[in-house]
Amino acid sequence: EFPASETDRTKIKSWAPPRDVQSFTPHRRVVDYLTSTGSDFESVRKEGVVASAVLVDGRLMPGTGTLLLLRKDAATPQELIVNPAIGLSMSLRGARGVYPTQLFAVMAFIRQSFEDAQRDGVIHQAYAKDPSGMTRPKWDPDYAALREVLEGARPVFFEANNAEDIRNVLKLAEEYSFRPTIVGGNEAWKVADELKSAGVSVLVSLDFPKPKRWKPKKEESDTSATEAVEELEPAAWREKKDMEERYANAGRLAEAGVTFALTSGGGKAKLREGARKAIEYGLSEEAALAALSTVPASLLGIPTISNVDEGMAATFLVSNGPLFDEDTKIAYTFVEGLIERGDTSAEPAASGDAPSVDLTGAWEIEMGEFSATMKLTQKAGSFSGSMSTDFGEAVVKDGTVSGNTISFVMVLSVGGDTFENTFSGRADADSASGSGDGPLGEFEWTAKRTSGPGEEALR
Repeated sequence: EFPASETDRTKIKSWAPPRDVQSFTPHRRVVDYLTSTGSDFESVRKEGVVASAVLVDGRLMPGTGTLLLLRKDAATPQELIVNPAIGLSMSLRGARGVYPTQLFAVMAFIRQSFEDAQRDGVIHQAYAKDPSGMTRPKWDPDYAALREVLEGARPVFFEANNAEDIRNVLKLAEEYSFRPTIVGGNEAWKVADELKSAGVSVLVSLDFPKPKRWKPKKEESDTSATEAVEELEPAAWREKKDMEERYANAGRLAEAGVTFALTSGGGKAKLREGARKAIEYGLSEEAALAALSTVPASLLGIPTISNVDEGMAATFLVSNGPLFDEDTKIAYTFVEGLIERGDTSAEPAASGDAPSVDLTGAWEIEMGEFSATMKLTQKAGSFSGSMSTDFGEAVVKDGTVSGNTISFVMVLSVGGDTFENTFSGRADADSASGSGDGPLGEFEWTAKRTSGPGEEALR
């Protein structure tokens, strides 16, 4: 959190307030006030989120955001930072109780601020060229930040939700030649052609409000859709119309060819839940996936983060079924090779391959230089068990079988410390092999059945 203003508002003139009261502080940076470390993001990693653009919420020009890669092992805030200054947040919301408050005043204030920043730059250039007869100009960090905007060196994340506000942003951007990205964009679909023509992208918020008067579940269960609409109270009908337009926003932008990403909107919105609603109202699953991965990665200047290839940092998620199915769970999230386990207890979703081998029984397993015996019990696509090693008894958990592909986790406690090794590979009736990873690094493993059902039991 930014420090609170220490200005006594009772002693200021409303027509000439200090900048911190106006929320005219473009020099402030999120990166300078970060307190979070890697462990603070455990819950969002379990939801499959690997990176986060942290923008400044506020009026006028409250500050500059940062881009974080949510590494599990980040012991300090600095270790999370990918880009310390991704762009200035701006808004057409007026200041509280001081100039500017109304829209026309806000527009005038923004224009005047850009003009003043340009003039300040001219004075600095003139002094640098020939300081004779001049007083050294003071450095103004806010104007310096605005000049970066005007020079194209600092993007702008401009909060605007209704169509008219978005048009005002496009007008300002054209007038002063800066690069805006619309944030929120609830009515962006109404100006889709203008956004596409200007080449302006949108960060569409999935933080949908809960309907207060319209009860969609009741409507669907009680009557047919047509009858339900006819029976709605006028206020409920208007809310239904407004909500459905917000749900359909992303799909309409995709149809119009506007570049957009899906975001949490700064609230507590669940990304996949919100995406499902957008899909229900016209957005394709392919476009939804891109809007949560490759598109925001490109917009934020880290396109390679979404590359899954040999030699690349391992940053991806693993689900137990189609990503946007309601019952699908996030099993694992990897951020640069570091694993965060999500809901690994869930059996594979029904759309996955049925198991073609039953691992129930006893096995001998070789893991690099170590050997052990293993007893497994399989039920449908899941299995668990135990492993006897030279270091003691270990637990085998989170086992999954899809076709011939298997994975599991071995947990071993030694001297009060707990170690986890992950295994993945393929199995047939009497043998299995693959690769693993653990505290001692990567290793290869092979296993041979000594007793148990195998494939015959499945037949």
